[in-house]
Amino acid sequence: MGYTNVSILLALVVVFVTPMVLADDATPIPEAKVQVEQWFEANVAPLPARKGLDPALVAAEAEPRTITVDPKGGEFKTLMDAIKSVPAANTKRVIIKIAPGEYREKVTIDRNKPFITLMGDPKAMPVITFDGTAAKYGTVDSASLIILSDYFMAVNIVVKNTAPAPDGKMKGAQALSMRISGNMAAFYNCKFYGFQDTICDDTGNHFFKDCYVEGTFDFIFGSGTSLYLGTQLHVVGDGIRVITAHAGKSADEKSGYSFVHCKVTGVGEGIYLGRAWMSHPKVVYAYTEMTSVVNPAGWQENKIAAHDKTVFYGEYKCQGEGSQTEKRVPFTQKIDPTVANHMGYIFLTMIAFLVIFALPAVVADDITPIPEDKAQVEAWFKANVQPYSARRGKLDPVLDAAEASPQIINVNQEGGGDFKTINEAIKSIPIGNTKRVIIKLAPGVYHEKVTVDVGRPFVTLMGKPGAETNLTFDGTASKFGTMESATLIIWAKYFVAANLHVKNTAPMPKAGTQGQALAMRINGDKAAFYNCRFYGFQDTLCDDIGNHFFKDCYIEGTYDFIFGRGASLYLNTQLHAVGDGLRVITAHNRQSENQQNGYSFVHCKITGVGTGIYLGRAWMSHPKVVYAYTEMSSVVNPTGWQENRNRENDKTVFYGEYMCTGPGSHKEKRVAHTQDIDKNEANGFLTLGYIKGSLWLLPPPAY
Repeated sequence: MGYTNVSILLALVVVFVTPMVLADDATPIPEAKVQVEQWFEANVAPLPARKGLDPALVAAEAEPRTITVDPKGGEFKTLMDAIKSVPAANTKRVIIKIAPGEYREKVTIDRNKPFITLMGDPKAMPVITFDGTAAKYGTVDSASLIILSDYFMAVNIVVKNTAPAPDGKMKGAQALSMRISGNMAAFYNCKFYGFQDTICDDTGNHFFKDCYVEGTFDFIFGSGTSLYLGTQLHVVGDGIRVITAHAGKSADEKSGYSFVHCKVTGVGEGIYLGRAWMSHPKVVYAYTEMTSVVNPAGWQENKIAAHDKTVFYGEYKCQGEGSQTEKRVPFTQKIDPTVANHMGYIFLTMIAFLVIFALPAVVADDITPIPEDKAQVEAWFKANVQPYSARRGKLDPVLDAAEASPQIINVNQEGGGDFKTINEAIKSIPIGNTKRVIIKLAPGVYHEKVTVDVGRPFVTLMGKPGAETNLTFDGTASKFGTMESATLIIWAKYFVAANLHVKNTAPMPKAGTQGQALAMRINGDKAAFYNCRFYGFQDTLCDDIGNHFFKDCYIEGTYDFIFGRGASLYLNTQLHAVGDGLRVITAHNRQSENQQNGYSFVHCKITGVGTGIYLGRAWMSHPKVVYAYTEMSSVVNPTGWQENRNRENDKTVFYGEYMCTGPGSHKEKRVAHTQDIDKNEANGFLTLGYIKGSLWLLPPPAY
């Protein structure tokens, strides 16, 4: 493979007209920092939109495998144990998901273990630490993290060498944080801490984005061909301090460091941007903010005068107090836009592999559990439920085809839309529909009884966020039958609702009357509900058949107000009990041990009026209901679950509670058949795998 020049240092105007099917080696990073993310998304396209990738990479990404590391209960307790489990000559992408915490290990990824990803949580980044020094291991082998393999990636990782700062007296005090010697590696939102020689950016093509690198002397050094984008370079300590020591040895080497939209900070002053460790270093800073810590000379004087003619030190359109060039050493390059556009050499294949690293989760992850910390839930969702653009070719084939060319229908009762009623819009969709149809609803109250037939899959009902879109009707069991009384009935597969209020406005039933009145009945498989609210009394929501996902919703009722046979995950949803008398949230209709269904409530909140509300009851013999990380107010009955009328059901119900909080979560008085589940059991209810989400679940569309 030959080298290809990559335009990385200049763009005055960038216009994006059509999606890129290859990473673009010609479009430079824009000068305006606010445009960088757009440039990145346009030029580092997701895998399904790419052509010309290395065949080995394409094959590796076809069947990625995830390994979890957690000292408290992952598949492995240490990073090295996880890495050792990867076979030599590995040919598949292996994503090692690391739980938060400090891992005191000296980690090496051997050359024969390519396609490895280390991934942490962006809200609680794991820390790899070790205190190796050159005196004990040799300089380049002192690193806490050593990568010798190709196609490596790290995301949300902190790497530290905790050896003390060199004092100028002790020999062999160099102490690396990381050594990257493998080709085609990428680092996203990573932090590297050390003193002298923090990062050995050694050989190969490397990409750093949104990172932080801290050190004293030569703290980025080596022979790498690397692009640092949006990265902070922070200098600590005192004495002579130099950021880079690029090891170019001849004019024929196509290597160098390019820092674009970076920031140079630190303590004190007099910091050099680089020095000539070898004869032909090549380092360029473009659009970079340089604070007053930078030495006015910019670059350290060469000890060998002949190097004045062979170094390439470039600065282009940098800003800040430290960017003034009047006192720069004379061998600083004055580069114009043409020169700037061709600095920094990176393999085309290096850019090609960035598709994988830019979006590490290109399919929904059925393995990674929802985090215990509620503040991390959104990050979990974004990482594990990627949009269609990143999932093309990985979804159910019929869904994949349907999402390729969505159609939008507008409904507005006041006129100006395609239709004035929701039912008219639905009837316009052909039977046997094969395309995603998004029905955008103008705010207002739609008094309709709406049914989405089984022959009309791929329908989305979407209201405007922040403006109420209400679907109301007053159907009752006495008039329509219980199941048919719902205001909204969905028979079709792949249904989505977002920002919608669904109400049954029939009055609260009196004791002994057939007053059940459903807000919604969902019978279609693979349905998702985002930011929806459901109002009723008895039997508010018939969560009947299929895999369903509810996120950021609200459900209000009195008795059995979530009932049915669904296999459903409720995330961050409020369950609010109203009325008085006997009140029960769930009545799950599982009838045998062989049925793979149940309700899982994760990071939900139980509220209401009065006290004595039950979490669930055994409508049928084998209900399965789990509450995890859920806040239970004092409205919850201390026994938790209603006593079974049929005592045989004590042996067949599955009622689980895991790490819930609030005055209603205390287990001392729970019924005896409440399950005491541990982390391993709970994890089965905390992943998208519970609803087979990797094949169908997509984020909500934008209004």
